Amino acid sequence: MDRIKHILLLFVLINTQLSSAQQTVTLDETIFIHTNAVTLVSGETLLYKVYCLKSSDKTPSGISKVAYVELVDDNKKSVFKTKIALENASGQGDYFIPTTLKTGTYKLIGYTNWMLNKPFSELFQLNINIVNPYKVDEKTASQNIFAGNTNTTAESLKNENVTLNLNKKIFSNRELVDLKIKSSNANYTNGTYSLSVRKLDNIPAQNQISAVNFAAATAYPVVLDLKNENQKIILPEVRGEIISGKISAKNNSDKIDNISVGLSIPGKSFAFKVVQTDKNGNFIFNVNQTFYSPNIVLQIIDEKANNYELTVNNAPEIDYTKVSFEKDAKLSYTIKESLLERSISSQVENAYFHKKVDNIEKTPTVEPFYYPLTKEYILDDYTRFKTLKETITEVAVEAYSKQKDDKLYLHVNDPSVFPQLPNPALVLVDGLYLENQNDLLTYNMKNVYKIEIIVGRYYVGAKSFNGLISFTTFDKDFKSTQTGSFIAKPTILRPQPKKIYNKVKYENTADNERIPDFRNQLFWNPDVQLNQDSETSFYTSDLSGTFEIRLEGFTKSGIPVSIKENIEIQNTSAN
Repeated sequence: MDRIKHILLLFVLINTQLSSAQQTVTLDETIFIHTNAVTLVSGETLLYKVYCLKSSDKTPSGISKVAYVELVDDNKKSVFKTKIALENASGQGDYFIPTTLKTGTYKLIGYTNWMLNKPFSELFQLNINIVNPYKVDEKTASQNIFAGNTNTTAESLKNENVTLNLNKKIFSNRELVDLKIKSSNANYTNGTYSLSVRKLDNIPAQNQISAVNFAAATAYPVVLDLKNENQKIILPEVRGEIISGKISAKNNSDKIDNISVGLSIPGKSFAFKVVQTDKNGNFIFNVNQTFYSPNIVLQIIDEKANNYELTVNNAPEIDYTKVSFEKDAKLSYTIKESLLERSISSQVENAYFHKKVDNIEKTPTVEPFYYPLTKEYILDDYTRFKTLKETITEVAVEAYSKQKDDKLYLHVNDPSVFPQLPNPALVLVDGLYLENQNDLLTYNMKNVYKIEIIVGRYYVGAKSFNGLISFTTFDKDFKSTQTGSFIAKPTILRPQPKKIYNKVKYENTADNERIPDFRNQLFWNPDVQLNQDSETSFYTSDLSGTFEIRLEGFTKSGIPVSIKENIEIQNTSAN
């Protein structure tokens, strides 16, 4: 009895504290971005690593699972926006600089949805200079090129706890640079770091914001008042992507609360979720895994679905009128030769891109949400039939169809129930929910790899179905023709796939001997682990000059790390 009393008392105390805490909430999150360069020429690629941190102590933030990166021009318009899936509070991405961008100063802005509750000045901002040698206005060719003071005093970037160990400082073309990043301090080995190796030239550029300087800047958590009705709170993406919307009734007599809405993200690995609307018809989906498919379908799951309209909320937008660009500096003609070299290098590298293409990291296959409950029919194991009705009659015998008005519905025969329940089964094709299975009537079943069936009542969220039937096609490309006000197929920004960069190797002198190598960016690793030697060695290119090795990152305890070292590459062909 005493134990029950203690449990009840603890429950009351927790509830009291929660109700008090719910009056306000502390926003303690910020973004730091390490880029491979701050000045780029058309045809080059901006590479970046995103760190999601607590504002207060710069330790990893466990709040947001999604970050956003945008590039804004001096007209205060976004020219590029991407979504970055965060794993262990960090993520990576890249952006190829197209020839459609004009020469000028841009702002790289990084944030999470949760950070949009802060003032704009609290978002991460970095000046990016772009030179487009193919698209220059002659009247402004010698002015309004770069923002801010250029060629500022170089930062001293060292850290006694982390060392960049090189086998030597001077290298020849296409030679292996044996780089080891070492630390004997456990506080530093347990961290997240990114490494860039890039050629230096005399093209003006501001110093990139280092992790050390970023951490030193004063930043305070923001307290949000949940009772303030005038303060609209943008929800954090705590479990993954947030996709939200609203339904409205065409007839005011129809209710809009507790209506089921389904989300389908079809593909090789797919998602299907069902939520219910609130009293105002609003719904929210949390997608807690990363899906790259651009095909997203939302639809109302209700017998009276045609009586409703479904709209999807747009992603939160930033007021870019608040972006400030510093006074521009003139572009000197003394850097003409460097610009020409950079332009030629990018053109050569792009011409041989297919020979050096970066590898997209293989996305792990996500098992279907119903795994492993289904009975599976691999159709190649049976006599093949072209039509749906023949296939479910001769092969997938638990399934049967019923016609209602002008719609076809599939059911699953449950031998434990008599008479059979009137509700149809949950029907998916490559993860796409089909409320009306008419599309399957004319679909060639020879394109279907397998059919999976679950017998009995099946729940997805609060919605119940009389069994489940899942069709998987060979090409995972099934398209539905169903349309209506209750279906929405929005264009939603998808996360960037992770890549494995810089796989150019010359282990054998004959490797790629006839392919020119004009890489200014010798190496980029957005996920460096200290004391892991195999991850940090790289080969030089055919270019000579001074190259900068730069390491940025943060330890798990919030200690910033910024280190840089220069190496020289000599042109062996000139000897």
